[in-house]
Amino acid sequence: MRRNTKTMYEWRKAYRDKEELMLERGFPEVSPHEFYRDLFPEGSLQSAEHDGKGNLIATQIRPSGKGRTKQWVVDDSLNMLDKVIGDEFGLIPPITFYGKTHTKQNAHELYAVAIDIDYVGKQQLKNLLKQFGNGVQLRPTYLVSSGKGVHAYYFLKEPVQLYHNLEDTLAELKEAFIRRLWNDTSSIRPDSPDITGIYQGFRCVGSQSKLGADFPVKAYKMSDNRYTLEDIKDSIPNCKVDLSVLTEKPKKEKSKLSLDEAKKLYPEWYQERVVEGRPKKKGTWVCNEALYEWWKNKIFTEVKVGGRYFSIMALCAYGLKCGISERRIRQDAYSFLEHLESLTDDEDNHFTREDVKDALKALKADNKLLSTMASREWIEKQTKVVIPPNKRNGRKQEQHLQLARGIRALKEQMGENVVGGGRPDKAKIVEEWRTAHPEGTPKDCIADTGISKNTVYKWWSVGEAL
Repeated sequence: MRRNTKTMYEWRKAYRDKEELMLERGFPEVSPHEFYRDLFPEGSLQSAEHDGKGNLIATQIRPSGKGRTKQWVVDDSLNMLDKVIGDEFGLIPPITFYGKTHTKQNAHELYAVAIDIDYVGKQQLKNLLKQFGNGVQLRPTYLVSSGKGVHAYYFLKEPVQLYHNLEDTLAELKEAFIRRLWNDTSSIRPDSPDITGIYQGFRCVGSQSKLGADFPVKAYKMSDNRYTLEDIKDSIPNCKVDLSVLTEKPKKEKSKLSLDEAKKLYPEWYQERVVEGRPKKKGTWVCNEALYEWWKNKIFTEVKVGGRYFSIMALCAYGLKCGISERRIRQDAYSFLEHLESLTDDEDNHFTREDVKDALKALKADNKLLSTMASREWIEKQTKVVIPPNKRNGRKQEQHLQLARGIRALKEQMGENVVGGGRPDKAKIVEEWRTAHPEGTPKDCIADTGISKNTVYKWWSVGEAL
């Protein structure tokens, strides 16, 4: 049976073997400056005269306690590349940015689709080269030896404007492409593909790989090919990603309604916000604490390498959703350290106290944003833990509502405070649905009841206060 791991000595030997193989096959190594000049042709980046074009952002990563992480602006001269060439851990995404930081808000244009394939030995590289040669896989413009793996760069014929409405489509296309290239012939760990977003930075050509200073990241030219996103999609069998959005610019915000129009269309909103002067409701719904405890159990039983960091972020999100104190979330997070570290199967990929500390930074960010962003789908994708959607256990919606009404009547008989009968019928339905689904979300309620989003959220938040 083929092993799915190698020792550091074996990986260093594989690095040399792969280097020799690329040169034997006639793929020349190019310098870092040649590689980035080819990726970003002269004139594509901002000149010294500040002509309004984008720049590269090169990031120097420093482990906690070993200096401050820095970001360098690289203009059309490429002079600042030397800040990360030869560095221990330097990252550059194939994207230009406005501003001085590598954020998706500052992202301007995408110049290449870069795919990271990890755990690539000599035999796996041979398989890839054969598939590139016979057309089974799309031949990249460059193949970069990153240490234990390779980065396949597909240069684009024309840079793609990174409008906000393209993010999901580009991420979906890239995920499909990763799953196409990262397989049981190209990696000794075919079941652990690293699904990275479109804004992902990659180790700078010329910087050090994980194998050490004597094993730099090297670029080899595979072809003069440049592609469109449609070419990439066509290379993926049965790919159903809809690229029509690429020809659409983001829609402008609709003009605001007049108060008279709003009064007619949204009478409840008009009554609350205009007549009664109530402020806009903020915050997120609070879930049952059982949801938080359920996720803690998932960390112990189902989280694996590749999802450890995000499992702690998810713990923060569930804690916020369930109204758990920040102090308790932190204590719980550190209690998982020993277990998560015990899962380590690669000496270069330990899970440390610093990883927990870094994941807990989510608590210092916008709490409302975190608890909203961390949807079931997002947590499932990032942690690789399967989270089935909320189901009705085979009951029809009307049966669920009958159950909820029965629970309501029982509460009234027991003298508990329940919502009065003066509110609209839809409010009662929302309340009854919540009673029958203590771990449900407004999104689930909308899907089950067919009540509008605005109405569900309105009465959901009212039920919170009772």
